[in-house]
Amino acid sequence: MALWVSLAMFQHLINGFHNRDLRQHVADLLGLDRNSYTANQMTYDLRRLLRRGIIFRAGGKNRYFLTPYGWKVARLFARLESRVFRPALAAIGNGVTGLPPPLLIALNNLDKQYDALIADTLPLKKAS
Repeated sequence: MALWVSLAMFQHLINGFHNRDLRQHVADLLGLDRNSYTANQMTYDLRRLLRRGIIFRAGGKNRYFLTPYGWKVARLFARLESRVFRPALAAIGNGVTGLPPPLLIALNNLDKQYDALIADTLPLKKAS
């Protein structure tokens, strides 16, 4: 999630970003120092984003830009994390039982739908 939130920053839209620029933001969001989140880890994450069409490299340089699709995906995940998952996990994780029943039902339904989506997308292989 730290990577998605970092990608959704406005400063990357015009000038793009380098590995080292994004790495510092991701490390800060993870609560790590820059040396704990290595350049190799950042390169691996960037390579995965390149392959999925989230970012692209301009002219063979080491400057990356978000694609329009990547911007939409990054904003979606950043919003979901800040507005849905963080508050819901904080409420559930602390053992709060005072959630309003409609919210508790909605969170349980959301959890079931995520489980179904994951099961449909990545079915478990039968043991041989």
